[in-house]
Amino acid sequence: MVRVSDVVSFVRCKRLAFFSIHHPKDFPTPLKAAREIFLSLRKGFDYEWAFERFSTLYPEAKDVFVEASKNFIISEELEKLTPLKWEQYYHSEKLKLSGVVDEIHENSFLWVSLKAPKKEKFENRIKAACYSILTGIDTAYIYYCYDGKFERIDVSRRDKYNALRIIEKVRKIEKGTLPEREESWMCEKCVYVDSCKEKRSTFASRFL
Repeated sequence: MVRVSDVVSFVRCKRLAFFSIHHPKDFPTPLKAAREIFLSLRKGFDYEWAFERFSTLYPEAKDVFVEASKNFIISEELEKLTPLKWEQYYHSEKLKLSGVVDEIHENSFLWVSLKAPKKEKFENRIKAACYSILTGIDTAYIYYCYDGKFERIDVSRRDKYNALRIIEKVRKIEKGTLPEREESWMCEKCVYVDSCKEKRSTFASRFL
């Protein structure tokens, strides 16, 4: 089963998707901490409860939570969106796709990110399209909790088409196809950089 996060990883870096699928690493990040803060506040709890949730999952990462809490902004504009469900899991057996959506509203859904990009990201449209395919809802919101800003995405047929094509490629990776290595600025901070350098591309890599 391909996860929406695997599809997003593929957009960022094809090999990142490969390693995320076959050699997953679960480590604390400011985004994970910020997400716990967001969900706790939206459910009517507080920062203390958010810390309990986060520290239960990552007991040695108090500094990560502190960093996220210092930068976190809760916007009054969020009150205009009424959540019906939180942390909702969806999956499609036909497409072999699954994902967890932070909030589901009557006619939209929302997920949390950190800082708003200077221009629209293709990966956001693909992520929105994946969730749209799973939920049947075509309006997405991204809440940038370090800026207190929103981004709205109205998912189009083209977005869904692009997402489906990428899902097909990620499913090939899931079966073991290793993509060709591509150098980028992200390599320096990637947790898989050493493993990536060691693995050589195969003939099948050319078709991803």
